[in-house]
Amino acid sequence: MRITWLLETADQLWGGVKVALEDANWLQRRGHQVTVVSRSGPPAWLRLECAFQRVADFRPENLPDGDVVVGTFWTTVPFAAAAGPTKGVPVHFCQGYEGDNPEFAAHRARIEAVYQLPGVRHVTISPHLSRLLRERFGRTPHEVVYAIDHAVHFPGPERAPGSPLRVGLVGPYSVAWKDLPTGYAACRLLQKVGQQFVLVRASNTPPAPDEATSGLPIEWHQQLAPARMGDFYRSLDVLVCTSSGAEEGFFLPAIEAMACGVPTVLTDIPCFREHQPRVGHDRYALFVPPKDAQAMAEAIVVAGGLPSVRRTLRDGGIELAAHYHPDRHGQALEAAFAGFVRDAAAATAATAAGSGAIDGDADVDAILADVSTTLRELADTMIGRGSATGAARAQLAASSLAPDDAELLLAAARAQLAIGQAATALQWFDDLAARGSATAAVQAGRGEALHALGRHAEAAAAFAQALQLGDRSADAHNRLGVALYQCGDTAAARSNFERAVVLQPGHPDATANLTAIGGA
Repeated sequence: MRITWLLETADQLWGGVKVALEDANWLQRRGHQVTVVSRSGPPAWLRLECAFQRVADFRPENLPDGDVVVGTFWTTVPFAAAAGPTKGVPVHFCQGYEGDNPEFAAHRARIEAVYQLPGVRHVTISPHLSRLLRERFGRTPHEVVYAIDHAVHFPGPERAPGSPLRVGLVGPYSVAWKDLPTGYAACRLLQKVGQQFVLVRASNTPPAPDEATSGLPIEWHQQLAPARMGDFYRSLDVLVCTSSGAEEGFFLPAIEAMACGVPTVLTDIPCFREHQPRVGHDRYALFVPPKDAQAMAEAIVVAGGLPSVRRTLRDGGIELAAHYHPDRHGQALEAAFAGFVRDAAAATAATAAGSGAIDGDADVDAILADVSTTLRELADTMIGRGSATGAARAQLAASSLAPDDAELLLAAARAQLAIGQAATALQWFDDLAARGSATAAVQAGRGEALHALGRHAEAAAAFAQALQLGDRSADAHNRLGVALYQCGDTAAARSNFERAVVLQPGHPDATANLTAIGGA
């Protein structure tokens, strides 16, 4: 797929921006053609693997053609919605509802209008955001699991309670609903009763005046690169998360700290409680009422100082954090986008069918069958003209009209493979296999897609399965030989190249591959 992300600013280190850019990188690695379009320059704190384009605004003429165009904030969603069909299906990637944020009170009517724009698909990252969109706006969002980087966030050695306690507090003081003042008030209560501690602050913004004059012992970390956040968390005895309400869509630092084995104190709000169904318990944190400094101070002492509680919270947090994996998130997001594209193609085909003079008693199935036949013929014509992209689009539209037609879905998957969309093709080959259509052709297609994605061992297994299912052609043996060679198994690769030449003397690729091995 061709996917465009719209970001107001890409060079500022905010959680929602970080997630969007990491998603863009993940999708690019999966073989999609991804472009980040922003009014700002690129991030200095993350190496982008996809295309980046700086624009003055998000008018259609400034956007690349694509299959999906994603708005990531309420101000960018209208541009996605108005971009037009050549720019892609408009999608709203909702990581939090802006309308309940006191900072945007003056814009609330406009925000609500954005959430009701027709034709926009919505993706959410937590159950309470999904409920909000259903109940308040009548939308049916596609919910995906969130993710953290486990290469950065992993447990360190279990810490003995420190003296002074190292109490972590993450986020910008100026954002009202993050309610950092209550965290400061809790620390002043600790100071009042003589508890030794140091407040370890991390933020992407400079200290606010109230922080600078708090009189608390503070160790300050500003603009830490994402790759350094794991070390930050592992230096803590406890992380305190102070957000005060449903405005918090998903607080990444909480899960990141848990993954690092750090006990957490969380406010009792939806985004923190909704982790519970994933593990079936609440032993991943101590919960306190929002804006209750006294309860927060007491929980800090218990979570930070009692070894048995620390161990329980550490184990529960590590267990919970394991559910938030980048591949799980990326695959769910990829599937959502692919589904939106297929639905849009089906709707376009249905509209085209309905534009003619149709009798009210006409057989809908017959009409759709005619449209499907026309699309298949168009795909053949495009292939004859050498237009792989045109053929793929026609096959995609045809398959959306007959989702149970395994032969048509196979053709659509192969068309996606032909235009370089290996990740989308693999998803459809896997779908066919899951339906019980694991034929030799499907396994060979899976192998080609996996090979294109650089997953050579899995490709070899798929090609071997295709042979077992009956595809014993010279091409099949040559494909398997290539994958095996790239896995380092030269002897098995040679055997398959030789078998290909026996089946088809002079097979050009197998012959060339044998020569290459012989010359290696």
